[in-house]
This record gives sequence, C-alpha cells and structure tokens, in this order.
Amino acid sequence: MRFLVLRILFTTLMIGIAASNTHLKQNHTALSNRACTLTGTNKALCFKSGHELVCTRGFTNDWLTGVRHEIISLKIVDWPGSCFNVNRLEYHYPNLREFGFFNSTLITKLKGRFTAVSRIEKFSVHGLTSLWEVPAEMVSQMSQLKVIDLRSNVLRHLKAPLLQGPSKLEKVYLSDNKWDCSDGGLDWLAMEHENGTIRRMIVDYYLLVCHQQLYRGKPLHKVMDIIKMVRETCPQPCLCAMTHVVTDRAGGIIPLITVGCANKKLTVPPTTLPPSATTLRLEGNKLNTIRSLVQEPQYRKLMDLYLDNNSIPAVKELEGSEWFTTFRVLSLRGNFLKQIPVYAFDKAFQANNNIMGVFLGQNPWRCDCHFIPRFQALLLKYKRIIRDLSDIRCSKSEDKTISQVQISTMPLGNVCGRTETKLMPISSINIVNLVLSFLIFIIIGRFLYDWHHFRTTGKLPWLSSILP
Repeated sequence: MRFLVLRILFTTLMIGIAASNTHLKQNHTALSNRACTLTGTNKALCFKSGHELVCTRGFTNDWLTGVRHEIISLKIVDWPGSCFNVNRLEYHYPNLREFGFFNSTLITKLKGRFTAVSRIEKFSVHGLTSLWEVPAEMVSQMSQLKVIDLRSNVLRHLKAPLLQGPSKLEKVYLSDNKWDCSDGGLDWLAMEHENGTIRRMIVDYYLLVCHQQLYRGKPLHKVMDIIKMVRETCPQPCLCAMTHVVTDRAGGIIPLITVGCANKKLTVPPTTLPPSATTLRLEGNKLNTIRSLVQEPQYRKLMDLYLDNNSIPAVKELEGSEWFTTFRVLSLRGNFLKQIPVYAFDKAFQANNNIMGVFLGQNPWRCDCHFIPRFQALLLKYKRIIRDLSDIRCSKSEDKTISQVQISTMPLGNVCGRTETKLMPISSINIVNLVLSFLIFIIIGRFLYDWHHFRTTGKLPWLSSILP
C-alpha cells in the first residue's frame, strides 16, 4: 500500500514538472515570436517622403494596418528587437522595390523569407554591429533582386548561396566589413575564376580587407589568390595551409606554407611543392633515405623538415649539402639512426645562422668508445639547439651501464676503459695536424742550428754549399 502511494505521488510530480516545462517552452516560443513580429512600439517613429518610408525604432501602428501600394522603398533604422520577421512585409507593402536595415545594434538574426513573387530589387543592410553573416535564405526567394548592399557592417563570412541564389542579381557591395580570411569561410571565393560571374558581380571586390587573425590588414583579393595557388599546387595526398604571411619591401604578400604529408604511407617524399612552401611534415611514413630532400632543387627553400617515425638508418647525405647550412628545424626522432657524421654536424651548426631546433631522440644510438665521446661533446656544445637531449639514449643492450642511458650525461667510463678514456679517439684531421706541426718544428730547429753554426764557424750549411 505504501509503495502504491509513493508511486502515485511520483507520477503526479512528474506530470507537474512536464506541464511546467511545456508552459515555459510555450512562453519562450511566444516571446520569441513576439520579438520577431512587425508590431509597433511606443518609441517608434515613421515618416514618408515621396514613395519612401523610413521607420525608426520600429513601426507605428498606422503603418501596419491595411496595404500601402504607394511605398516602393522601405528603410528600417535602429530596429529595437533581437531579430526581424519579414514574412508580412509582402502583405503590407506589395510594391516594395528597395528594403534595408540601417544603424541597428541589436539585430543578430533575420528570420522569415520573402515569397517567390516578391518585387524587391535592392536589399541593403548597413551599420549592424552584431551581424556576422547574412543567411542565404534571406534573399534566395527574392526573384527580382538586382542589388545587395552589405557595406559598413561587421560581416565575417559570406556563403556562396547568398550570391548564387537570386537569378537576376547584378551588383553586390561588401566593403567596410570585418572579413575573416583565415577560417575557410571565404575559400569558395578564392576558387572563383578572375573573370567569373560572382567576381564581376562584387563591385568593390578589390577594396575588401581582411580583419581577423592571420591576414589582418591584407587585401582580401591577394589572400584569395594565394589560397587558390596553394590549393592548385598542393601535392596529393598531402594537405597544405598558410601558417603565416609576411610583407616584402614593395608591399607584396609572401605566404609561408606548411605541406602536411604525415601518416600517408609514403615511401618517397612528394615530387612537387607549392612555390612558397617552407615547412614539410613527413612524420609516420615509410621513408628510408633523405637523399632527395637535401639534393633536389624543389626542397631547397624548405626551412622546417619533420621526418619523425620513419625508417631512416643514416643521414650521411647531409654532409656538404647547401640546405644543411640554411635550415631552421630538423626533426629525425624515432628513426633507425645509430650514428651521425659528428664533424659535419658541428661544421653546419657553426655556419647556420637560421637554426632553431634539432631533434634526434628515440633512435637506437650505438654506444661505444669510438662514437660516443665525440657525439656527447656535440650534444653538450649545442644543447640549446638540440632540444630533446633527455630522449637521446643508447640502444637497448645487455650491458645495463649503457642500455637506454641518456648520452649527454653518461660517464665516458661506461663505454671506454680507463686507458681509452685518457686516450680519446683522435680523428684523421687531428692526426694530419699533428704531423704537420711536427714537420714545422723540425724545419725551424734545423734553421736555428744552421744559423748558429754559420755565426760561429763562418761555414755555410751543407745544403747551401752543394747548390749551384
């Protein structure tokens, strides 16, 4: 019995909550619909001049009763609501040719649509400080529309259907807005032909300026041309993107392009790159050599090269290459490197003024007395350049003193005996230097001996006495 009572109470409570939610939803819908009607307000003011009607802060009631055939142009200034419903305009003003909003700070959404028989020829929106985008359905049914004027707003995006919908559209004005050229919302415009219908329709196309993020202050048409170039020259199956732009002395725009080819199962790098490509990302592929990357002309302008997690066993091709003295970032993490030409790396690092970072971690480095002392010296000398010292470790081995040990901090005694530690491996260039030094010492000693002998005995050296 007690259970039955509780069940009845619970059911009653749930019905009450549902009814309350339904009531709130109905109130919210009613308020929303009321905010988008054409009803007048106490502060509304309308005046007529010829065939033009201008209404400020809403419509007065006398202009919402009956049908006004004489009105051809309608301007709405400082609309007080948060949205606007245009469904009933056709009824009140059947001969309307021009319609637009002006100086409004509250309109964030335009609701409703015109019927297919609408006679609107010009649609204008000016000074709407909250309107980022005009929905395409706003004009798609304006069968007679010839002019769209959206100047002096804060528009960021523009979708193709807005301009492709009206069949009789002739002119579009878009200047003095806050166009966002970096989020893809205008990329469709970039792919339009220079003499295409939409390009010719936008009267002030060459006056448009990007305002957001990456391209702030740059001419929109130049940015669109760059986006088009990147899309047309990006190699398959890679993805290309502009990560930065700079301006040259002549005011031109120079794009910095990243070519993303990571995890594409490539066995060779792409054979072509966009003209301004500066970064190539090839992580997670099946490359086993870097020969073409440092020798082929199309890669010479690359500044940043990411080759992580491939199958590269050696980088001897870097020695003597021009690219190795100009690059900015080189990442070789997670490959099959056991050793590198230390002398070539040292020489390139000294000559390269652009270098910002080198990554060599997670490779199976060979730890023996021949390679490690020189390699460790290189790591410590350029520890500000080689960014992942903690991940540069000896390969796994049965010797626990070196297995997976960080090379930059490893005692050399772990790989070299005491005698070997004292007698560091001498490179071939150092051997040559020692021999030359020894010969120079002998020559100087012989010269001093002959000079002293001549001073004391007056006799010329034996070599001088036999020369003709």
